[in-house]
Amino acid sequence: MPGLVVDDHGAVGLPLSKIQACNLIELCRQAPYGKGTRTILDTDVRRVWEMDPVRFELTNPEWSTLIESILEEAKLRLGLEACTLSAHLYKLLLYEQGSFFLPHRDGARLDSMVATLIVALPSVYEGGELVVRHDGKEHEIAFPGAASGFELSYAVFYADCRHEVRPLRSGHRLCLVYNVTLEKLHKGKRLCPPSYRTISFRVAELLGSWREKGETEKLVVTLEHRYTRDGIAIDNLKGADRGRADVMFMAAEQAGCFAHLALTTLWQHGDVDHDHRDYFNPGRWSYRSRSRTRGDGGSGREHEMGEIFDVRLTANHWSDRHGNTRNFGEIPVEGDELVTSRALDDGDPSEEEFEDYTGNAGLTLERWYHRAAIVIWPKDRHFSVLCGAGTRAAVGGLEAMVMTSERSPGEQGEATRRDRLQFAGAIIDGWETPDPWSFYGDDEFDQGVFSMLLCKLDDPGLMRRFLSEIVRADGNVEIHQEFTEFCRRHGLGCLEDELIRTIDGASEATLLRNARLLHLLCTNPDLGEGDAEVCIRLCRSAADALKRFDDQPPRNAWERREIDRSALLVTLAEAMLEIGAQRPLRQVIDHALASQGTYDLTDTHLEAIFRLELRLKALSPTENAMAFWLSACRRELQARTAQEPQAPEDFRRNAELSCKCADCRELSRFLADPVEHECRMPLNTERRKHLHRIIDGDQCDVTHVTERRGSPYTLVCKKTTASYERACREFERDKRNLSWLAQVEKGLGKSPTDRSNRRVGAK
Repeated sequence: MPGLVVDDHGAVGLPLSKIQACNLIELCRQAPYGKGTRTILDTDVRRVWEMDPVRFELTNPEWSTLIESILEEAKLRLGLEACTLSAHLYKLLLYEQGSFFLPHRDGARLDSMVATLIVALPSVYEGGELVVRHDGKEHEIAFPGAASGFELSYAVFYADCRHEVRPLRSGHRLCLVYNVTLEKLHKGKRLCPPSYRTISFRVAELLGSWREKGETEKLVVTLEHRYTRDGIAIDNLKGADRGRADVMFMAAEQAGCFAHLALTTLWQHGDVDHDHRDYFNPGRWSYRSRSRTRGDGGSGREHEMGEIFDVRLTANHWSDRHGNTRNFGEIPVEGDELVTSRALDDGDPSEEEFEDYTGNAGLTLERWYHRAAIVIWPKDRHFSVLCGAGTRAAVGGLEAMVMTSERSPGEQGEATRRDRLQFAGAIIDGWETPDPWSFYGDDEFDQGVFSMLLCKLDDPGLMRRFLSEIVRADGNVEIHQEFTEFCRRHGLGCLEDELIRTIDGASEATLLRNARLLHLLCTNPDLGEGDAEVCIRLCRSAADALKRFDDQPPRNAWERREIDRSALLVTLAEAMLEIGAQRPLRQVIDHALASQGTYDLTDTHLEAIFRLELRLKALSPTENAMAFWLSACRRELQARTAQEPQAPEDFRRNAELSCKCADCRELSRFLADPVEHECRMPLNTERRKHLHRIIDGDQCDVTHVTERRGSPYTLVCKKTTASYERACREFERDKRNLSWLAQVEKGLGKSPTDRSNRRVGAK
């Protein structure tokens, strides 16, 4: 027995008596259940009492030995003989007459959780059978030893198996619940699966036949158990899945194929199926406008899918036979490539998202079904498969090839190098520039990895193609630090034309990235004399490109991308100062000072100077571009602070509005009136909303509140001194900035000693 001792109760005698059960119930709480990311208390779904481990102790020192013996048996029965399992005490559950739990799955409450262990303590009762279902099979566990009052009973089952607890007909049942996890293996250590040599030969023959026919590009062989995105790894596979995966990996190698473990996802989008009876039960649709649930730990399907509008089948979260992650990203899967014993949408979805009525749209439903799979394709089609799946997959494949060759350089011949170069060229040919407005952008894909791989491949021709065909157009591509080492080996001169064309073709997407590229080149400490001259010419191109870009006609607001102008000036200034490019830097500063609408004095110029403060103190006063910049900003601040703001003498306020409709003309008349302080306008909802937008957008010096009496409601506007107060704040800010800037000018070229007089406030 465990030696159960409960806080505020004491030792619990076993078998459990009715009096003790009632006392324990007073100390417990109703158990909730998991529904997606939410925890819900609903006694129509789950009715049982629970207690957390902090409220009780198991005092028998031999109890842990008993749990270990249970885990040893469980390893054999669950096919985890070579694994190390650990049990973590989760809850104490107390069932009374009528207690039950509807069909559900246990969520992954701990990392590497693979199973649930339930230990039923002696207590006379009837009913409460645990029913576990998986892959079309059902097993009923009645815990007869515990129900007799004389013995312990236990059950262990994979946590993703669907199960339920039938109602307890009489008595009380007391259970300890444990989360069973798979301990992490030591580095370099792998599980030792049983030998599947004979069957792998047979599967290899089948793969060879499939490969010769060439009817499909790849095969996706699904596994049985469910896994989370974080839990999909070769050493986390459960039961027969591990054996199936080992067979497929061995057979693929024998058949001249690549094999990877991945998580397949079937996505469905459709409407909600509901019959006429639902219209007489409004409460059925009383959901939030948008809700999302996960099948793991949930209680079955909430909604029924009607007509399916769209379906997408993909594979993602890749790893190889040795557990190494592969960055292939999301690869589409065709229906005829799938090898599965049951449909992917058989059973509850892994995730579900329901959207209520919105405007003219009806009830819609999205579902995601996740299944682990072994994905196989022929080695001689490796390039075409990955390139056909998109840039992310292709770059991930090249990364695996390059890194593997680094670990075993002696095995790489000239033919292998040609293959890698050919693959890299194919990636450039099929490069996909992501749509910046796409909802399905791949935020996890670091496109700068490709530049690093090209540096390792060390081919100037490929690098020139990369710069002129990809970097010039795709602002998402960052240049890796290793590019400086590539330039040291080959010289900047061999890339000058491509770099200049890249910088000259500045766009909203590439302008700031190009500045970072220039910064990377100019601050390279290993620049040769010829490389420094190239950098000077690149700085001139950058200055010309900036002016050319800013002089373009303005684009539509919805097409415009925000550019951090302060960061742009800082990056260009640091690059040009490092290389001594005074004339291009002066050109950039002159342009920025002349473009006041684009380069705000406070938020852009002063912010940039503030970020360059340490750099400025290390400069010589003769470096006239920076001295000119500081002087120009100081003169502008002196002009702004020459006269303090004057408080308004009457109630006359700025009456220039961006709209000239009748309501706005009345508002403008009120603003221009020197005597009138308050204006009341009875207006319908749309007219009030319009005036709210105009007042806020034009920063009018009035408050605007709706008085909700009468019909229509009345918009009440009262004049304020908001503009004057704002001008006072800006005046004080400019005075502080002027004082700070004067000190920066005095410290130009001096080592930093006291940094206590920094500019205060950006706005």
